Amino acid sequence: MNTDETINKEELTLQNTPKAVNYLINEIAEMRVLLEHIESQLGLGVDKHRPINIEKACQILNQTKNGINKMVRSRTIPHYIQGNKVYFFEDELIKWVEKGRVATLQEKYTSKRNY
Repeated sequence: MNTDETINKEELTLQNTPKAVNYLINEIAEMRVLLEHIESQLGLGVDKHRPINIEKACQILNQTKNGINKMVRSRTIPHYIQGNKVYFFEDELIKWVEKGRVATLQEKYTSKRNY
């Protein structure tokens, strides 16, 4: 019989309390890892409206630093400047990309037929 079964079936006593507490600590740790995994899969638990630097913006948009700087200078990308630093918000960058969505041929055809 393993420790899990012993703790589940035995009455809690002073002798087995440390074993029971250790079991519970391990269970909670496993649940925490599982919860973090689920949150990361669902995109929960991560605040998307937080300032990020240009390097992170490059990763999100798959652009070079020069490309991002060019968009900042031409004011085509949402950004913030504090001192001599440029900041972005991840959620704003994603919304900005989504605004540039191009309709598919099927969508264009359907919308023309509806008029």
